[in-house]
Amino acid sequence: MNKYLNVIIITLIVILLGSCSQPTNNRETFVRSFLERYPKATLQDIYKGSFQDVFGPAHLLTDRKAVENYIRSEMSNTTTWENEDYIPCGWQGNFYQVNLKVIADGRVPMDVFVDAFMASANGIDTTLTQAWLEEWQQIQATVRKVAPSLEGFAIDSTLLANLLKEGKYVVHHSASFNKHYHPHYRIIRKDLFEEKILPRLK
Repeated sequence: MNKYLNVIIITLIVILLGSCSQPTNNRETFVRSFLERYPKATLQDIYKGSFQDVFGPAHLLTDRKAVENYIRSEMSNTTTWENEDYIPCGWQGNFYQVNLKVIADGRVPMDVFVDAFMASANGIDTTLTQAWLEEWQQIQATVRKVAPSLEGFAIDSTLLANLLKEGKYVVHHSASFNKHYHPHYRIIRKDLFEEKILPRLK
């Protein structure tokens, strides 16, 4: 009897130790997977995706024709596409970065894509800004824990802090990210993506 009890105890200890080695929350999971997917990314890029996940495209779109023309222009000047059709912007998965190649290869009609993109854009909700500042501090702390040697962390952290103090929230991808990954996407809200876009990608 004692033999079987010992086996059970040892098994439980192994399970508990294994669970302790796993990411402790979804922020940590997101940061790890993001840096595995984009090893040349910077803190600025993690900020950008996380911000998009809260605020979406962060601007109000009213001129549909101009939006479509800009997408067509970007596509016509693009020769390199990322492999993935879409990824969540951040750990909460409220919005997705959807690759323009899904239009270029004919899987998603331009009008369907543009409608979903425009419906996702509502401008920055200023009532969320304080909550965002607190959220960003938690994400940044997670990055410091997961990737303490992330290149340019201290410089980017200071630059972002200064921008936020000035009431500026929107940033571009880093030069490193643009050089290595050639991002060409638009932000689409989760429900619209799952209803309008995702079924066409299967």
